[in-house]
Amino acid sequence: MSNDVSYKRADYTEVLDRWATVRDVCAGQHRVVSRLPYINSHDKSPENADRNKAYRERAVFKNATGHTRNGLLGLAFHKDPTLTVPKKLEYLQDNANGSGVSIYQHSQGTLEKVLEAGRHGLYVDYHQDEGVGGHSVILSYCAEDIINWRTGMVNGHNVLTMVVLREAPEIEDGFGFKVVEQYRELALEPEGFVCRVWRRSGPRGGGPLEVVEAFAPTGTGGRLKEIPFTFVGAQNNDPTIDESPLYDIAMINLGHYRNSADYEDSVFWCGQAQPYISGLDEQWRDHMEKNGIYVGSRAPMLLPAGGSFAYAQPLPNTLVKEAMADKNQMMIELGARMVVASVSSKTATEARGDQSASTSVLAGCVANVSEAYTRAIMWCGAYMGMTDKVAYQINQEFVELTADPQMITALVGLWQNGGFAKADLRSYLRKLGLIAPERTDQQIDGELEEQGDGLGLDDEDKLDGGKSSSP
Repeated sequence: MSNDVSYKRADYTEVLDRWATVRDVCAGQHRVVSRLPYINSHDKSPENADRNKAYRERAVFKNATGHTRNGLLGLAFHKDPTLTVPKKLEYLQDNANGSGVSIYQHSQGTLEKVLEAGRHGLYVDYHQDEGVGGHSVILSYCAEDIINWRTGMVNGHNVLTMVVLREAPEIEDGFGFKVVEQYRELALEPEGFVCRVWRRSGPRGGGPLEVVEAFAPTGTGGRLKEIPFTFVGAQNNDPTIDESPLYDIAMINLGHYRNSADYEDSVFWCGQAQPYISGLDEQWRDHMEKNGIYVGSRAPMLLPAGGSFAYAQPLPNTLVKEAMADKNQMMIELGARMVVASVSSKTATEARGDQSASTSVLAGCVANVSEAYTRAIMWCGAYMGMTDKVAYQINQEFVELTADPQMITALVGLWQNGGFAKADLRSYLRKLGLIAPERTDQQIDGELEEQGDGLGLDDEDKLDGGKSSSP
């Protein structure tokens, strides 16, 4: 039995290395250079240390994993997400976390972390404002900071009954700051949800962990009967740890980097030609060693009879280069985006099929993120006593739809002939980008009714039965 709030689940500690690998690879060369092997590790001489330093500096890192992540993010957010909330929750659009980060940027960061680790967390906190009621905020937690959780049966449903989040708040220290260790316990008790903050009570951050703050937020609607925390996964949003969507590409990317280090090392040591002279006797040898020789077209070289001058050139190291090419192809087959530019023309159908295959994992991640934020917004409304319908939807039309005038004419004609409803026509026009996604059918109908016939721009300029007035 463990009474330590900092206890970490075994399945959590098991995947920490995998999460760190993917995040390091996505971050770039400065984070993965330490993952290169150390040549002749038994040799502690300064010469070997210098060689290993040069070995690392010459290596070239091709960040296919990071470019893949950024490309997938661009596909998901090339159109603005749609937010449907009551007026009292509209502040989330510009300030979702209480620090001025919009819900669009907030969700973009969440999707980025889900693509990297396959796991993330959202927690809805409630702040009581003096004199003006309260407001809810959505806080984001990386997979590494969700160290413990527990589920149980409540009223016939399997729900979260405990979550422990690791935090590292900054505390003022003169003109500087210091980071303290802190754990936030989210628990479901018979009376409802309660939150406790644990810190070490001893000097200099030592001693046992103790509760320094405990509160049961009630809000306008009373205490919540569930923990306002949701996991965000790559496969689903349950507590089970999902596999990282980019892990396989990241491992091959690391192998490609190691091959690159070996290849650049061999190019440095073997790529320069070595001049040599043969057919010299001792007299000629001593003469050249004493006077030296110049190599070049403007420096004639005298040699004895039978002597020759040539260059020794090693054969190219094709084995390492072939290994790099193989790994590059493997990354492409695993769905890496922007690894290589297409050199062949494709039909629209072929291009759409290739893009759909490479974004199949992205579709699941986007759906999970949208569902998690919708649920978080529901908790925000519950704290503030609202039961209105809410929704947050990130774009899932990754393949860009285009329409020419003939297609639009055909769609309108089909609608006029009763082929489909007006709402369906407008929905399709939103996908084409011809109607702003945030504009509802009610708004459009209302504006059309107010508009009437014509825009009425010339009414004030017409006098005497419609004739223009004299200047």
